[in-house]
Amino acid sequence: MSGFLLLIYMLAFALGSMTLALAIVYRMAHKERWASFFIVCHASLLGAMMLLALQTFTKLFITGFGGQVFSLILRIVVLADAAFLIVFLPFFTSWVIAHPWRQPYAALFPFLAAVYLGLGIVNQIRPLLFFEQAQFVLFVFVIGFCLVVLVRNLGSIRNKIARTSALTIIIVSLSMVPAIMLALFFPGFKPFLYAVYFLALSITIMVFLFMEFVRLGREEKQHTRQLTVDDLAPYNITEREFEIITLISQGLTNKEIASELDISANTVTNHVANIFSKTQVRSRIDLLNVVKQSLYQ
Repeated sequence: MSGFLLLIYMLAFALGSMTLALAIVYRMAHKERWASFFIVCHASLLGAMMLLALQTFTKLFITGFGGQVFSLILRIVVLADAAFLIVFLPFFTSWVIAHPWRQPYAALFPFLAAVYLGLGIVNQIRPLLFFEQAQFVLFVFVIGFCLVVLVRNLGSIRNKIARTSALTIIIVSLSMVPAIMLALFFPGFKPFLYAVYFLALSITIMVFLFMEFVRLGREEKQHTRQLTVDDLAPYNITEREFEIITLISQGLTNKEIASELDISANTVTNHVANIFSKTQVRSRIDLLNVVKQSLYQ
């Protein structure tokens, strides 16, 4: 069983590392603060996964006094990392929904982190299931608080990618509720719950980051490629009409287009009417949308 758990932890760590790398690349390309906070959050969770994997590895392959000392050190670091997340996750959530980090939360969650840390220390001195379960319930409460806040304020998240990611995280988290309830009654299931939840979150964020990179790549390609008359071939646009469409896209009026092409304004008006008829639009804005779609295809 420990070998299977170690395998899951390793898989979660590998995918989590890929997600972290993608998030760092995204942050370097786009100076968005939510990405910076996400990197801190994900790196903390990733560190916890690595430490839990090392704990499992120690139980399997390192015995004796050295193994006990190393395992104790790992448990203490995991405890400190979890206490940090108890404070950071609500702070990150309040920042994402554009609410200031204010009282009573600014005092409540550091207090809960201290309680969590105290329970963990007592449990190391005198291991009891009560202390372990109390830690688990406290951490689940913090996660639940963050999810409730996100659900209530989802519409206030301005960044589309952050909003979509938050919605997906909510869905993934809600799908884990049965597993959380199972862990409450069967404590031995908790190590698997941590790994599976982190794995699901990593996959979710990785998918959205890939989608964002694909979208950005398309936009970059669209910005660098110039529209050609061949792009408008389905509308049977002539060379002269294409010249007029190009000038319309630059914001020129009919009079300015006539001056640019050295033709009369009436001729430009006739050409514009023909263009509208061929593309089946009624305004310049609609025409520009058609041009944009033709360029994207």
